[in-house]
Amino acid sequence: MQIEAILKPKKAARRKGKKKDADEDVLDRAADEEVSRLREAMLSAAADDEQANREKLPATAKLRMLPQVMDVLRRSSLSQSIIDNNLLEGVRKWLEPLPDKSLPALDIQKEFFPALKKMEFIDSGVIKDAKLGPVIIFYTKCKRVTPDIQRIANDLVSAWSRPIIKRSASYRDRVIPTAEIADEHRGGERLNAILARAREADKNRVRKNAVQIPQRELGTYTVAPRSNFSTSKNTASVDVDIERRKKNADRLRSLTRKLATK
Repeated sequence: MQIEAILKPKKAARRKGKKKDADEDVLDRAADEEVSRLREAMLSAAADDEQANREKLPATAKLRMLPQVMDVLRRSSLSQSIIDNNLLEGVRKWLEPLPDKSLPALDIQKEFFPALKKMEFIDSGVIKDAKLGPVIIFYTKCKRVTPDIQRIANDLVSAWSRPIIKRSASYRDRVIPTAEIADEHRGGERLNAILARAREADKNRVRKNAVQIPQRELGTYTVAPRSNFSTSKNTASVDVDIERRKKNADRLRSLTRKLATK
């Protein structure tokens, strides 16, 4: 009797564990089916909009589905199902330009790009399966993209490429290459070379006497100059200055005492 009393709770716990696992499997299958159906619907809507665009008709199929798609993309509990069913392929199709080279509706861009930025589960494998990289790079280069969308696209490229090039996201871990500042002799040689190229370019000008408005040019520097600042030298100069001030104060006090005794 005692053995049965001991084993009964264990058997009950085992049955509860199996039931819990079964419930989780049911939920996972339901999530996979929901995401899979949504992916097929997204691809179908993208195809409908492409056909409408070729026929010079309004492309509205994707816009009608947008609330339903965003409801799924915002649910973090479906992240694994989004990966397993490659829902981002549908996202890529929606972001691709239409046959007439026009961009998708601005509402789609404004919803998708912030959502992609919040998806921390996106890695190189997910990007490769969805072929999402080239589309995001396109948005970083296209001049018709709004500045806000382009900024997020640049952030995505930076974040997604960081693990590939093994670069840390922390600013403290960044390594800035440095180089010695060229001496005066080298600087003179470089200046002469620059002036020579300028004179050569000036010969090829069609209108030599034309007046040109000066243009400011900002260079892009990838190597920082090495600092010549020395802490020891600076500390020594401070000590000398303090000592000098002390001596001046002593002289002033001595002179004041002499004047007071007279």
